[in-house]
Amino acid sequence: MTIPFQYHRAPRLLALAGAVAMAFAAGCSNDGSSGSNSNNSAKPGEAAAKYQAEISRTSFGVPHIKANDEGSLAYGVATAYAQDNVCLLADEFTTVSGERSKHFGPTATRQTSDIPNLQTDFFYRIINDDEAVKNAWNAHSAPMKAMIEGYVAGYNDYLDKTGMNNLPTACKNGAWVRKVNEQDMIKLLRRYAAEASSGQFIGAMVGATPPGQNGLIPAVPPKAGMHPMDPDYWVAMRERTGSNAVALGKDATDNGQGMLLGTPHFPWRGALRFYQLHLTIPGKLDAMGAALGGMPMVNIGFNQNLAWSHTVNNSAHFTVHMTPLDPSDPTKYIVDGKPQAMTRKTINVEVKGADGLLSTQTRTFYSSQYGPVVVIPGQLDWNAGMAFSLNDANLGNHRLLEQWYGMNTARSLDEFKASIDRTVGLPWVNTLAVDKEGASLFMDVTVVPHVTKAMQDACVPGPFKPLAARGLFVLSGATSACAPATDKAAPQPGIFAGASLPRLVRSDYVQNSNDSAWLSNPQAPLTGFPDIVSVDNVEQFGRTRLGITQVQKRLAGTDGLAGRKMTVAQLQALALGNRVYYADQIMDDVLALCRGDQADSGDITTACARLNQWDRTVNLDSNIGYLYFTGLWERILRVPGMWAVPFNLADPVNTPRGLNRDNPAIATTVRQALAAAAQDVAKMGVSQDARWGDVQLATRGTRRIPIHGGKGTDGVYNAIGTVPSGDGKLEVIYGTSYIQTVSFNKDGPQVQAMLAYSQSTDPASKHFADQTERFSKKEWITQPYTEAQIKADPAFSTMTVTRKADGKVAAKP
Repeated sequence: MTIPFQYHRAPRLLALAGAVAMAFAAGCSNDGSSGSNSNNSAKPGEAAAKYQAEISRTSFGVPHIKANDEGSLAYGVATAYAQDNVCLLADEFTTVSGERSKHFGPTATRQTSDIPNLQTDFFYRIINDDEAVKNAWNAHSAPMKAMIEGYVAGYNDYLDKTGMNNLPTACKNGAWVRKVNEQDMIKLLRRYAAEASSGQFIGAMVGATPPGQNGLIPAVPPKAGMHPMDPDYWVAMRERTGSNAVALGKDATDNGQGMLLGTPHFPWRGALRFYQLHLTIPGKLDAMGAALGGMPMVNIGFNQNLAWSHTVNNSAHFTVHMTPLDPSDPTKYIVDGKPQAMTRKTINVEVKGADGLLSTQTRTFYSSQYGPVVVIPGQLDWNAGMAFSLNDANLGNHRLLEQWYGMNTARSLDEFKASIDRTVGLPWVNTLAVDKEGASLFMDVTVVPHVTKAMQDACVPGPFKPLAARGLFVLSGATSACAPATDKAAPQPGIFAGASLPRLVRSDYVQNSNDSAWLSNPQAPLTGFPDIVSVDNVEQFGRTRLGITQVQKRLAGTDGLAGRKMTVAQLQALALGNRVYYADQIMDDVLALCRGDQADSGDITTACARLNQWDRTVNLDSNIGYLYFTGLWERILRVPGMWAVPFNLADPVNTPRGLNRDNPAIATTVRQALAAAAQDVAKMGVSQDARWGDVQLATRGTRRIPIHGGKGTDGVYNAIGTVPSGDGKLEVIYGTSYIQTVSFNKDGPQVQAMLAYSQSTDPASKHFADQTERFSKKEWITQPYTEAQIKADPAFSTMTVTRKADGKVAAKP
């Protein structure tokens, strides 16, 4: 009898007793192999195993994957990930291959974007053309190629043996679900690398056409803060994908060893969702934590010697180059006095029409020696005299896997740091780490174009100097001397070497919440770096100031608690305490204005009544005063002269603060903002008796799970982003994702963590909402890491998956 292939997980009792073995579909074997994962343990006459991995599951569906080599490990990761998120990964492969219009039509959008499919398709076909993908593949080392090949095999075998008809509802029998190859994996890695550079210029790149020609995108000047050459755009981008992290050294912890908090804020939907996993190659690798889909490596996590987290950094990973054009031909540009023809690339995209029939749309795109031409109307215009090209340094970064492999396998903090300096493969994230001995580390070492301060002075045209001072660079393209320089110590041309970028090692603490490297620890400011790397002496975000303030008060013993060292519980309270930092800075003054003679309108009275009763947190039982506060704050946060105590470079952690309420114009602006906020709340239809947990929710099937936290721009450490759901509720779409605290003792790493949105995107999975419920209740989950802890877990199950050298696939409980 042929049994439909599924990756069954045996109950713990059967796994431990070894009482039952089940043979699967034709071609599967029962070779008696166990957790040894020997890839050569075939019986006489059997083909040897090409890939073999043991996948054990513990509570909340966390897979612990063990194999003897890199290819087999990745095979197991792909299998486990597909079991939980196959539709999500299939959708992302469709995206990075530029095939969304073919299957979903040109005007539809993907789940996490408002960019039409046709634009997305052209963009990914521009950056992922055959030559770029081939070069990227050739740049990978043999072990990383083995991982890519193993991941492809694992994903394809899952599709083959599960069958399209047995996939989850979201992709069941979907024509867009297909087997992939190594090139698809390279495209996915390039998509991740370009997330904070080209990935934010999709419209600007796809809409760039020579003067007089009709573009794919109408040339409408964008609004302020809505395009990637506005610094406020990046503030909002880091709000959606930002993070907090605190690394405490031996002088700051209650047990004198390292302690880490990591709270990345990432989308709750789409490919940037994290996935918990534990990876082991005996004697070589034993790392646990979370990774993005398609990544056969732990991105944020720990091993037996150290722990680390990432925060989206403040460096720029691209430069824009302003090139003069030949007056007779806008597709010829002039460098060093010599005209050069732009490179033309003609791209075809298949498009599904309303009638279901396919047609082909063709566009020609242009590039200079610096990169593809981009257009942002009103700022970066392509006219008869000038054009602008985008140089994305991360499109030359083929080291993502190598980088995280080096971090995962590091045996000490020195090895960990050296791997980052050597590889420079992190695309756009700071790194904060601790080791078991109690050293804490901050590194802002990523792929950054090599633009020195001298180049900034000489090469940034006058109109663009204010942007450069805030970290966005437009350089003169008229001279090759203004191209990013080459550092012989760097692993690719045109970027800074790792050793020249910011880092700090401390025995007390380092922290970051998406500000620059400057105040990683205010007692040891990191200064003197080029602005493209780290901008000094500027006002810090509320989350940064909150994190520093809470740690400093704890270490000084001025927070009202006993002792002067941090415990894990206190670190967790920082993560999920849900204080609204800017409310603490201005609410006393707001309430004073509420009591003023002019605070007598109905709307203002309503807002003031709720704010007066609000506890200045965004916990589930807080009243809806936060809705009035956040509506007020977004209207006044950039009002000139708002602060009673302006930003002071001599006290950057505690300034600015206080409302300048004695200024009549500011007082009027605040009252008007209160009235407008009250009108917004009324339009939502929220009951005045509602609690925050009644309003902010995560929908899981028929369940609506209350979620604490609030906007990072309001200074909430537990940053949560939402969209209105139309019924007076707010639906969570991004924010706190994989959250972990790691400490060390004589028994090794002691870890508590949660994946806020849960492991699986399949509504039929029992792991679709289980951790979301725990996150709602702030119930941290102890992570089993050692072999004994894993086998003692009440939900323990195990299976071995194998692909034989002859291509046959086996899976056994």
